[in-house]
Amino acid sequence: MRVRVDRSSVAMGDDALPHAETLDVPPGASLAEVVDGIVAGHFLATIAGGRATWVLVADRPLAVLAQQWDEPRYLVDAARPIGSFAAADGEVSLLFRYWKQRDPAHVFAELAAGRTPAR
Repeated sequence: MRVRVDRSSVAMGDDALPHAETLDVPPGASLAEVVDGIVAGHFLATIAGGRATWVLVADRPLAVLAQQWDEPRYLVDAARPIGSFAAADGEVSLLFRYWKQRDPAHVFAELAAGRTPAR
């Protein structure tokens, strides 16, 4: 299964290259397995100070990742197969949105409550 992955830029110098990639993953791979692979591949930019916060979005927020956290915190069942997050056209598209250096616990709590946290 093909999964399109993209991320927002963290600074002007980070805008020089496109960030979009297409990954081939087993269709039965879980969301957590796919995200773990993306993180292990250093897809997400790190920032000085070590406090970057990311919100993973498909058709809705799926998880919050933070440079200072050891693992993502999921807003959905991370064991679900990646294919279950496909759009109507069958494509899975994951976007990591940079949430600046906001407190990731607060960002997670706001998203879990159905609110969009301040950036």
